[in-house]
This record gives sequence, C-alpha cells and structure tokens, in this order.
Amino acid sequence: MTWIRVACHAHFALLTTYYYQPRTSNAAFISFFSWSTPLVLGQSGKRRQEITFGRFVFVKILGIGDDATVEVATMKFVLQHTNIPVPRVFVVLRYRGRHHIFMTRIAGKELSRRQWKAYSQDSRDHILAQLRNYISQLREIVPPPHSPPFICNVLGGPIMDHRLCVDRPYGPYCDEEQMNLQRRQGFTVERFAEIFNIPEEFVGLIKHAHDLRHPVVFTHNDIAMRNIMVSGDRVTGLIDWECAGWLPAHWEYVKANWTEFIAEEWIDDLRKFIPPYDLENEADELIGWSRSWEPRLDL
Repeated sequence: MTWIRVACHAHFALLTTYYYQPRTSNAAFISFFSWSTPLVLGQSGKRRQEITFGRFVFVKILGIGDDATVEVATMKFVLQHTNIPVPRVFVVLRYRGRHHIFMTRIAGKELSRRQWKAYSQDSRDHILAQLRNYISQLREIVPPPHSPPFICNVLGGPIMDHRLCVDRPYGPYCDEEQMNLQRRQGFTVERFAEIFNIPEEFVGLIKHAHDLRHPVVFTHNDIAMRNIMVSGDRVTGLIDWECAGWLPAHWEYVKANWTEFIAEEWIDDLRKFIPPYDLENEADELIGWSRSWEPRLDL
C-alpha cells in the first residue's frame, strides 16, 4: 500500500538524519540496521556484496578501494533526464574500507535465461518494447558541450569497462579514434593482427570498423539479464550503472553481445531493442579484451 511505502521511506530518512552525524560513526549506523532489520545477503562476484533490508531498502557494498561517486552521480543523472526506473540513493557510507550505497529496492527479480525461455512471444515482445523505450531515452540525452566530444563517464572521468581495459577504469578519450587505439593497445591494425595471430582475411574488416565514426550517446554499458529487473512481463528497473557513460553509438550493442554471449536466444533479441552494429561487433570479437598501455590516454 502507498501509505506504508511512504511511511517506510520517511522512517528510513529520519534514521539516516539521526544516525549519520559526525558524532556517530558509520559503523554504528550500519550496525543499527543489521540489528533491527532482517537481511537478505547476496553475492555478485567476489568483490561486491548486496544486502536487502526488507522490501524497500537495498544496499550495494562495493569492493575494497572501489569508489561510489560515479555510480551514484550516474543514477541521479538518469533520473533527472529520463523516466527509466532507476534506484534512488539515500546515502553513501564508508565502512571497513568499503562504500555502502543505500538505495531504494527495485521490485521484482533479475531477468534470467531460464525465465526468458519460459516467456511467451507476446511477453517477450512486451519486455523488448519497454527496453527499446529505455535505451532510446538514454541515447536521446543531449551530450554536454565538450569540445572535442569526450568519451567518458558522467562526471567526465575514466570509464569502468573491462572490455576496454581489464586493469582499471580508463580514459577519458578525446574521440573514437583514440578509443580504438586503446582497443588495439597502441598498435596499428596490421601490427595488432600480426602480434595476436588474427587471420589476414579479417584485417580489412577490423580496419574498416575502426575507420568508422559514430555519434557519442549516453550508454548503460552493461545491458545484461542480471541488470534488468522484471515482475511478470513488466520491466521494473535497470540497475548497476557503474559502467555507464558517453560512448560511441555502436558500443551498447557490442558490449551487450559480449556480456551475454552464451545466451543465444537473448543475443538474437538484442537487435530488437538496441540498434545493431554487426560489423563493429564482429571486429570487436576479433580484438577481444584490452589492457592499458603507455603512454596513458588520460587527457
């Protein structure tokens, strides 16, 4: 019921105001909630944990050394510029070397491969239509007046994307040419193909793809089933925005193909809600993962 939801949010806000004071440590705040509220603890990878405080509050615990600033700023940015259902952040606390992001809990559950197979075609089409609307809204956001059009996160800094760089967040890039150079670790297409044993017949394909220039659009950059929340055939939210930023228009499709490469039935449907770029995707599959190289690309 609406009044219960409002009351819970108000109660949480009151507790946040009271407990998150300089005289009270973050540990006391977190300990209070751990004592007073039933927990559902999940593991997402080895470095990150997720906690649900009942029905309305969700806590994302980042890995040691990871910073919450960009992800929090991105969620606020998306809420301001679209009607995409995104978690609303209450507060960010640091405890035992980890940032804890307290946010609203998105209803429903993560979309799964098994669930996608079980849906009727009508239900699939309904979900795809909603996702198509959300991706379109992101791509329609007007980029900031940068010159040149930087490829960067929402704050203008490096992008968290293990496809671009497995070592750490990387960039920003002054343009797509510089980003492609990073993908090739600083080598020409011909030299990269020689070093990494790419068959000669594919060299022209990579060169063609890397000679193309795309508009820079706002990109979720991690469209995977696990980041799409659903209830029945209704999309209740998109989550995990730490990789989002301003990227070339083809990158959402390329990254989504890589993220769910084993789910063929899902991969076939990606082009129904993300504009497809098959040439660029094929070139990216040939290149694979990238690492940092010197000199750094930071501007």
